[in-house]
Amino acid sequence: MKSLSIEEALQWTQRFAAREWKLLLPVAFAFLALPPMTLRLLLPAQIANAMTPQTLAPLLTSVPWLMPAELIVALITLVGGLAIVALALVPRISVREALGLAFQRLLVCVAALILLALFVVIVATIAAIPIQLARLAVPVQQAVLVCVMLGLSFFLSIRLIALGPVVIASRAGPIASIRLAWELTSGAFWRLLGAALVYGIGGTVVVAASAFALGAIFVLGARAAGVPELGPALYTIYLQLITAVFWTGFHVLVVALYRQLGGSIRGT
Repeated sequence: MKSLSIEEALQWTQRFAAREWKLLLPVAFAFLALPPMTLRLLLPAQIANAMTPQTLAPLLTSVPWLMPAELIVALITLVGGLAIVALALVPRISVREALGLAFQRLLVCVAALILLALFVVIVATIAAIPIQLARLAVPVQQAVLVCVMLGLSFFLSIRLIALGPVVIASRAGPIASIRLAWELTSGAFWRLLGAALVYGIGGTVVVAASAFALGAIFVLGARAAGVPELGPALYTIYLQLITAVFWTGFHVLVVALYRQLGGSIRGT
């Protein structure tokens, strides 16, 4: 098993963020916070408040631009994530250079993610055969297939957690990048899982607690000021900002783990 210190990775992340926050925050705001924030604020209230797929599906037909907009936002946030990885990985790189590198490697990263998604679908399709032969009830079959897809997706997200740094650090194509990330994390799955859980749980608690507290203040303050519709908008803005900070820290943590695993800016 490869040597990997979760505590050291978290400390490196904290030190880097404290030292380079002036570089990280503009990228986080422009690419991780602003696009989804704008989309959420533009959504009709009926869609924003829809709680289930059953209630959401009929509403989507009235907003044909939503799916393309979601795709564009996803690509923009992916660029931002790659740029943050570049800032944390490449010494003395500027924000402009990091963004240029992120755009340069974007297609490789997208292609790798598509290949992984196709792999999950193929595995689920194969798994559907014995599930159907077991003559389970249709809802049970669907639940099992969903569990298979989610479980495999989660496993790959941890096992290939170093994919972003590999894409930025090397000139490899999508298949080679997946292979390099897989080899790099060999024998370190449980440590990587532990690091992701420690950061994810801790960060989620902070985000949820602050969003709940400030959300109530925003709503009550807006009502007291006579503009109740302003409260949800302020809550959405804050939630996207704090979520962007959360993901910025996660990208830096991934670079910290990548360095411990033996990765370099010239490849693995």
